[in-house]
Amino acid sequence: MVLRDCKKGMVHWPEGDRNIPVLVEKNDEEIILYFKGYKFEDRRFISEIDFYDLQKGMIVTLSEVLMRKNPAFPESPYPWIGVCEVQEVLRIVQRQNDVRVSVAMELPFVKEIEPDAEDGESEELHFFGVIRNLSAGGIFMESSEPLKEDDIVRFRYRFDKEDRELKLVVVWMKAAENGNFGYGLRFLRMSLGMESEVRNHVFKLISENAKKK
Repeated sequence: MVLRDCKKGMVHWPEGDRNIPVLVEKNDEEIILYFKGYKFEDRRFISEIDFYDLQKGMIVTLSEVLMRKNPAFPESPYPWIGVCEVQEVLRIVQRQNDVRVSVAMELPFVKEIEPDAEDGESEELHFFGVIRNLSAGGIFMESSEPLKEDDIVRFRYRFDKEDRELKLVVVWMKAAENGNFGYGLRFLRMSLGMESEVRNHVFKLISENAKKK
């Protein structure tokens, strides 16, 4: 059984650099993906899909998806669904085991906005956020910018010798004590090399903090 307790996932669309959050429903051995957007079509494709399983961790898969209109729409808020069949489990990542380090880094962020249904033009929202803790799995950030669950943002940072751009998805949110919003974000589409670079940076910061005490 690939999935144990999974309600959410991320489809890495086969064309273009698109990461699409989906609601996941498991019915016996059938996996159904629910898409929020309207701009899809009947098709079959194979792509990487990350499943966020509460028991097993993040399950990175290669899956086949059959897209079709949702017969329950408009009663259901999801116009399109995808019948998903997992072809291969590429890896399972237990993000909750990642070591975190407390930081206070104010950086510019960019929120990605889906293309408008009318003109197809994509937009970006620029804002500042303060990263309060960091791990190879994600960050906790505070910002005055209101975000919502499944929003995708990106930022640039020099973890080692090279300036990196990283994408994240908002997993949860809360009101911070200073009146800002607090967000837990998970990194998206990190290569093993980039993940190792972030993890090494975390351990470096932990070592530097220990020396200051």
